[in-house]
Amino acid sequence: MSLTTAQILDLAPDASSRKAGQDQAKPAKWAGLGRSGPVIWGEIKGSGAAPYRTVADLSGPASKCTCPSRKFPCKHALGLMLVDAGAPLAEAEQPDWVAAWAKGRESRSAAAETKAREPAKPVDEKAQAKRRQAREERVAASLDELDLWLRDLMRRGLASVWGEPYAFWDRMAGRLVDGQAPGLARRVRALPGLVAAGARPGAARPEAALALGLGRIALLVRAARRLDALEPEQAAGVRAAIGYPVTAEEMAARPDRTDDWAVLAQAVDEEDKLTARSVWLVGRGTGALAQVIDYGTAGSPLPPAPPAGQDFTGALAFHPGDPPLRAVFREGRAGPSPSADLPGTGSVAEALDHFAAALARAPWTERWPLRLSGVRLGRLADGSALAAGDATGCLPLRAAPHLPALMAVAAGRPVGLFGLYDGFGLDALALVAEGRLYAVPAQDARPILMRAA
Repeated sequence: MSLTTAQILDLAPDASSRKAGQDQAKPAKWAGLGRSGPVIWGEIKGSGAAPYRTVADLSGPASKCTCPSRKFPCKHALGLMLVDAGAPLAEAEQPDWVAAWAKGRESRSAAAETKAREPAKPVDEKAQAKRRQAREERVAASLDELDLWLRDLMRRGLASVWGEPYAFWDRMAGRLVDGQAPGLARRVRALPGLVAAGARPGAARPEAALALGLGRIALLVRAARRLDALEPEQAAGVRAAIGYPVTAEEMAARPDRTDDWAVLAQAVDEEDKLTARSVWLVGRGTGALAQVIDYGTAGSPLPPAPPAGQDFTGALAFHPGDPPLRAVFREGRAGPSPSADLPGTGSVAEALDHFAAALARAPWTERWPLRLSGVRLGRLADGSALAAGDATGCLPLRAAPHLPALMAVAAGRPVGLFGLYDGFGLDALALVAEGRLYAVPAQDARPILMRAA
């Protein structure tokens, strides 16, 4: 198997690594190139006397290089995979160092499976209950303080906050962090950005966006006070939105959902000192949507994940919540997609019905994934924004650098579209046209699309 150039570039940890990887994608720079099934390898001259040895497993994808880089994958691994994407490497017998790496991967995988099957260590239930009660009390106090803060805002009027500095919002967010409610803190920290934002196509007016953001927080606070009256999955979703973590034991007890999961897109966001990567998937058999979120730091890179345009054949486990969306990878393998399509697509009206259903179950939802089929891209009648529409309605597209590329690929034809909708505009992440999937690069601000499948 081989990955496409676009899929490989989407694995880069940042823009500089992407460019450096392209610089290494020249076969003349490499020696000892070869492959054995999905495993490819080669040696490339580095700064020292000995060349760097680079190996990659395209089915992961995963890679290893003897260079000192702390980025994963490094520029040499990206370059090696790009060389193979340009012209598949010839089959050869694995050198000893490649065979040792491949065997080590198999051993670590087997050890992880064995560990997962081991019985859990005994838990000090009394101490655990005490910690849980202490957190519940801190969160309850935070909810009281946040509720009072919201009431004060409403008494003053929203117009009064336009002159408030960032510290006004950050102070409340900090109190929520201290009260162990990081999910609420994140929402409060996002509010000044809504105040400062100007009018943009496909986005709410700043005053409307602020009112909506505050309303969602208020609804979440109210739901958090009534957990006992909610269904278990709904209550779990509220707790997750507040910032309660899901324990490994809870996830281990969650059922597997097996399918051929089409990887539609990846999106990367910077959150403080964390890099958050979302992988968006849809089950070809079930039509279920899933969002797999991983976090990385400078010293702890993001784990490998299948790029857009591949299929993950195996199981996902969904976090508790209603409606279910966030998931984790279980056992399975990634590989080339048999077809470039968007399973479970529908009309604009049907997509809006799905969005409304999600809001009815979790009204504090900020964005929800939508799949559209047979839509055309163009401008709204008043020329104010680009939109995706069909005979049942249209959705404004949020302003973004890649919109011109989306328009060019669509070329006025009916296309399939995947994106995130917030009630005002759709943030398009992938498009299907003439049997080909085009995805927005996860970490590239240039006005381009990548052909993923």
